Amino acid sequence: MLRAMICQFTFRNYRSYRDEAELSMQATPMREFERSLIECPDGQSFLPVAAVYGPNAGGKSNLLEALDYVRSAVARPVWLLSARVDAPEGERPSMARCSAFEFDDVSAAAPTEFELYYRAGEHEYRYILSVHADEIVSEGLWRRKLGASRTATLFEREGAEVVLGPTLRKLATAATFNPSLPYLSFLCINFDAPVVKEAASWFLGGVFLNYNSSYLERALEQMLDEADSPEVTRFLRAVDVRIDGFRVEKAPEGRGQRVFVRHDVDGKGYELRLSEESAGTQKLMGLAAFLLAALERGGTVVVDELDAKLHPKLLRYVILLFKDPEVNKHGAQLIFSSQDVSTMRSDVFRRDEIWFAARGEGEASQLWSLADIHEANGNLVSKNAAFDKQYLSGRYGADPYLTRIEEWD
Repeated sequence: MLRAMICQFTFRNYRSYRDEAELSMQATPMREFERSLIECPDGQSFLPVAAVYGPNAGGKSNLLEALDYVRSAVARPVWLLSARVDAPEGERPSMARCSAFEFDDVSAAAPTEFELYYRAGEHEYRYILSVHADEIVSEGLWRRKLGASRTATLFEREGAEVVLGPTLRKLATAATFNPSLPYLSFLCINFDAPVVKEAASWFLGGVFLNYNSSYLERALEQMLDEADSPEVTRFLRAVDVRIDGFRVEKAPEGRGQRVFVRHDVDGKGYELRLSEESAGTQKLMGLAAFLLAALERGGTVVVDELDAKLHPKLLRYVILLFKDPEVNKHGAQLIFSSQDVSTMRSDVFRRDEIWFAARGEGEASQLWSLADIHEANGNLVSKNAAFDKQYLSGRYGADPYLTRIEEWD
């Protein structure tokens, strides 16, 4: 399994974001939690965790959905069309509509632009994708070997015209492809070559979970695999959620599957349907499978509202798993949004792992890191500061507020 990780994600003109926004997973020179960093052979260090805070409707979810838009744009056609995957009958892949910033006429008519730096195997890749509505305007992929300075072009695309670099020309790649889909997806579906597998590995191995979606909670029961019962049970018991395993059986008339959770009480075994467990237990069971898979193999897990239905101590436990190099041996990364500031502490996060999203001028969202904030005296925020209290006092911006009660009519 190739180790794949995100280095930097930049985008503009996506939903509430009009101007360029950048989420960097490269560690700054700050000397804190250095042992938790993901170290690469070329001496570069990357963050295992990034947490995004801010008021409701500030842009937290849109940031994570922008990242998932790029990931799923490449991965979804591969899952549906690859000969190695059974695609649902009659389902044809297409680009999901990309929503631009709608609060000015210029942005609404312009394409949305994404740029992603990621590492896989022995290379660092740069992937760009420009989309207008559901049409691909341009696309490109470059890579360089870790430790080297020279960057090689794999392909560049404008509309339906593709120019291949020397490496891909050796594959005798067919000139015809479906221009409504990413060219990287086309390569992955049609060519079983190491360069293509490596280039696509981050997209295919990443996971996006949105706990604002009721659909996800209903789907969790269909995702659980009985073979994972020992590991999932061990994970839940480590956070004092008392289950003793689970089993899976097919639902009548082929309607998916049903999960039964076992509880051993006073020497006797009892079972409850997963749907009868608490919302927190249901979420943990579904989440555990994805987290444990990432920690075992590497990869990026993106979770919107990770704190929803989780006790703050459980949230802290999950975060620290990714920051423990004895547990996270394969460079897994966790990127999430949260409203729970109880974990926004200097004994949990580095300053460059804390991010804020909020709306600014013209109702456009902005994104910034705690590592970039300066105090009134010009110094950076101290690594020993009470991050949670300073955030709630408004010193970092992005602080939630309520309209004055007398303005409510």
